[in-house]
Amino acid sequence: MIAVNEYVIDTTVLQKANAAIHQPPRSDSLFVRRVALLNEIHEGKKIVLWSNKLLAEYRRQVRIPRNDFVRLFFELLADPRRARYHWASWSGRDEEKARRCRYPREDDHVLRTAARPDGSTIVTEERRMLQADVCIHRAFRVHIKLP
Repeated sequence: MIAVNEYVIDTTVLQKANAAIHQPPRSDSLFVRRVALLNEIHEGKKIVLWSNKLLAEYRRQVRIPRNDFVRLFFELLADPRRARYHWASWSGRDEEKARRCRYPREDDHVLRTAARPDGSTIVTEERRMLQADVCIHRAFRVHIKLP
């Protein structure tokens, strides 16, 4: 059974959720969907998977949290009820499978964080990652979707 509640948040989503909130956003905006995802993690409805490489990327790309949702996300990474460390072993065969799926090499650390025996989901807004969803799911049991 796929553990549909385990998610890897790509840095692009976190960066775009890191906007200062001065007025309520439109209800149909992608920003609202990003914040809703972070809120579901906070509420324990979703578990976030993280790795040292992904955390380092988060810290490089989101140096200063500009709203409470992103600030809380960083705090929740230390809570084992809401966040789990995961770094899959990675062979040359796994790298070949990712390349056959046209998954971007520079995002292998995201896939390694997500690759679990029971599956998981990567949430991203990067088109190249999204286009690899069907193949990556077949090869690694990892779905790739928009927030």
